[in-house]
Amino acid sequence: MIARRVMGVPEERSQRDWIAAICSVIAHLLVLISLAVWSVGIGWVGDSITILSGQSDSEELGDLELAPNPSESEQLEEDSNPSLPNEGLIPGMIIAELKAEASDLPANQSIIEIPSDLKLPPGGGTSGFVESSLDGRTKENRKRLALEQGGSPQSEEAVERALDYLARHQFNDGSWSLGFSKVCDDQCEERAANRMDSARTAATGLALLCFLGAGKTEQDEQYGTHVSKAIYFLEQTFKRDSATGYWVGTESTAQMYEHGIATLALCEALQMQPSEQLRETCQLAINFIVEAQFRDGGWDYHPGSPGDLSVAAWQVMALKSAFSAKLRVPQRTISAVDRFLEKSRGGEFMYRYRDRKPTASMTAIGNLIQIFRGRSREARSISMAVEYLGERGPSNDDLYYNYYATQLMFQYGGPPWKAWNYKMRDYLVRTQEIQGHAAGSWWFEGDYSNDVGGRLYTTCMSCLILEVYYRYLPVYTKPTEDFQF
Repeated sequence: MIARRVMGVPEERSQRDWIAAICSVIAHLLVLISLAVWSVGIGWVGDSITILSGQSDSEELGDLELAPNPSESEQLEEDSNPSLPNEGLIPGMIIAELKAEASDLPANQSIIEIPSDLKLPPGGGTSGFVESSLDGRTKENRKRLALEQGGSPQSEEAVERALDYLARHQFNDGSWSLGFSKVCDDQCEERAANRMDSARTAATGLALLCFLGAGKTEQDEQYGTHVSKAIYFLEQTFKRDSATGYWVGTESTAQMYEHGIATLALCEALQMQPSEQLRETCQLAINFIVEAQFRDGGWDYHPGSPGDLSVAAWQVMALKSAFSAKLRVPQRTISAVDRFLEKSRGGEFMYRYRDRKPTASMTAIGNLIQIFRGRSREARSISMAVEYLGERGPSNDDLYYNYYATQLMFQYGGPPWKAWNYKMRDYLVRTQEIQGHAAGSWWFEGDYSNDVGGRLYTTCMSCLILEVYYRYLPVYTKPTEDFQF
């Protein structure tokens, strides 16, 4: 007051100026807050707040629209930005809440954090997965490619016998089971523990992959009905919510295994025979995989746990198929896979399961994913892995290892593939059941996965291995050279 009088400012006027100043400050603060809310976007989901970077406040997570992949130039600029963190989370990440319902995730696992975009390792792809076409599955191409890429008339006959066996063991509802006791009255002499007899989702996905791998769609004269019933079963048992969908909850001991296998099968069916209804199911299933990805970039048996390369492999293959089918696959999800692969390394070219010692099967998986992400054929790690697996050779009973190692060797091509193929192909042709009710199937003693998965699992994995010649076209070039039979 004394200062105002010295300066000759009337007291009443000074009070008016002071009030005006306060109002101005408040108004500016309100404007700044409004701009912040508009630029970041705050959506309410139940009792939680979801931050959606760059979206308007009308886009709630319940109607989440995954952004299309950025252009290659945009991604290259993003990947070369030295300020991107390699660890932790950044503002603008999507925090998705999975509903904790009776058959869904428990409450303590309901929040799944999606990692931010991450740097790609040297040689990695920039925007997604490299193209590996399904064009080899057409009737015309299949026969030609089987002979050109290392198959034989005998291996193709083995595939046809396997499909016949699977068709005879399909349930009326379109599903398959990892234990056949109910469908064939034990005529197959099922020797598995049948602990996974209820895993209908995984079993149906594996069997469907075999038919699709041989080019059989719903329009096929011989197996069209079997394929149609399998797709129908998976669609009818699919549990939808507003933004995602899933087949089994935590009551399944292998939730993400089952989900990944079924999603891969349906995404391949979508590529081969487009359908809007199937597209919607596939997108919701992919959204679940996106939300279930752990912050380390991997996936475990259930969402909310550090990744496991064996489980992650099926999710990555499903994402790859979805990417090829032009479904929405967030770049941050694909980029986080690269981070997880680096974490799973057990040396220059070997990979491991969790924190255990490196294994041959994990090494095959890790390097196959690297190829599909754009790693060069000349990369030292790829050539070293191929040399290591080539010296080791196919297994007599480990079908999981054989499945991924065969794909890796096929994609690499050249003499290593030629040597591997002769052993793998002829071994499977020689060991297939060719008589009786079990004709067309395989069974190998001693392998844990065979004992648990049973004859259905063993048969599906063997059939898929023999379809390698045309199931995915090679990424690099022709992988064969002068095959003779």
